[in-house]
Amino acid sequence: MEEAKVREHAERHGKSVERGDMAAVASDLIEDLHPQLPVIGQILPNPCTKAEVLSVEPGEDHAIVHIRYSGDDKTVTIRSRWEERGGTPMIVDAAPVE
Repeated sequence: MEEAKVREHAERHGKSVERGDMAAVASDLIEDLHPQLPVIGQILPNPCTKAEVLSVEPGEDHAIVHIRYSGDDKTVTIRSRWEERGGTPMIVDAAPVE
């Protein structure tokens, strides 16, 4: 996958989290992950005041992205796997980094 394209989508995704725009956040996830949104939302700081893309590690058919989400109460880094779906990078898996 093209690193610049994935980074652009990941940065936009982080800004959506900062705004609390859950419709935009959900649009970055494959449909199968939508039921997990409430669980992921509980992991993130509330409110999230800053989202920072720490790394984008492109592979042939996917990219691994680390985004650090910060708020007044905590900071959490999420590792997500992005794959092209219909020509658009989409999150196919996500979990907090221990």
